[in-house]
Amino acid sequence: MAQGTDRALYGRVFHRNICWQRSYERVEGEEIIMALYGSLRDGLHNSRRLNLPKRSDFLGITTIKGYALYSLGAYPAVYPDENSYVIAEVRRFSGKKQLEVAKSIDYMELFGGYHREYLDFEIEQQKIKGFIYVYDEKPETEIIKHGDWVRYLKEKELPE
Repeated sequence: MAQGTDRALYGRVFHRNICWQRSYERVEGEEIIMALYGSLRDGLHNSRRLNLPKRSDFLGITTIKGYALYSLGAYPAVYPDENSYVIAEVRRFSGKKQLEVAKSIDYMELFGGYHREYLDFEIEQQKIKGFIYVYDEKPETEIIKHGDWVRYLKEKELPE
């Protein structure tokens, strides 16, 4: 492979390649936990399209420190920033049918310019291990200071 095209798991970061396929060869009973901050949040376009409320388990809302939220137009991106935070919906995917949905999300994100970063999330004082999709390059748009994509969309609808 040419240099730069081979992507793998480096520390807590997962990039696309053959590992993507292997990550879904899971034994029955295993699960994937994702923190979703954009169009995959409840009520938004990709959540409705994939029917996430019925095809995954909602675990709660969390605040993820150390990442900034950016608007890329119709959808957001997050990128590391020690002075910022992102509001995310945490969902669990388990069992064959739910893991197929997770695989669809992964394909959309990993081949759309994002990679996984594994983190510990806190929901109601409980630590949960999972991952968030992080944009591969720092966006050249303004940071959404409050870190909440749903709130940002609602604010955009209001007349100035």
